[in-house]
Amino acid sequence: KSAMEKIQHLKTVNREAALKLEKLNMVPVEHEAEIKQLTEDIRELEQLLRQDYRRKQTALQEVTSQKKTDIAEKTQKLNEWKVSMTALKEEQEQLKSKIVESPEESKNCNELMKETIKKLKRSMQEITEKYEGYRDAVEVLPSCQ
Repeated sequence: KSAMEKIQHLKTVNREAALKLEKLNMVPVEHEAEIKQLTEDIRELEQLLRQDYRRKQTALQEVTSQKKTDIAEKTQKLNEWKVSMTALKEEQEQLKSKIVESPEESKNCNELMKETIKKLKRSMQEITEKYEGYRDAVEVLPSCQ
């Protein structure tokens, strides 16, 4: 008999637990509207975040592309100046081999060439520094994405 009572008691407790569980799983009517509104707000926020992310990603890609273009242009200019520098050095060597009648004329010519070379070296150094700055900026950009 006590086993029957225990079984009956366990069934009652089980039913009560099932009812409590069902109650816990159900959203109270007074909170349904609030939950629906919160769910809708979350969806809107997710959509806004996606749009913002896409916009920022596109802007970043445009900046990256522009930086790469700038670097390519600067590299081309640097290469042109290197070629020009080489040509000037060759010209200098050719001029050195020529015999000049006047030492003063030779001195003036050499000074002029030295100034030209200094200017070209300065320009080349500036371009190299700018190039390295752009290169470093472009290398940092992918990590920002």
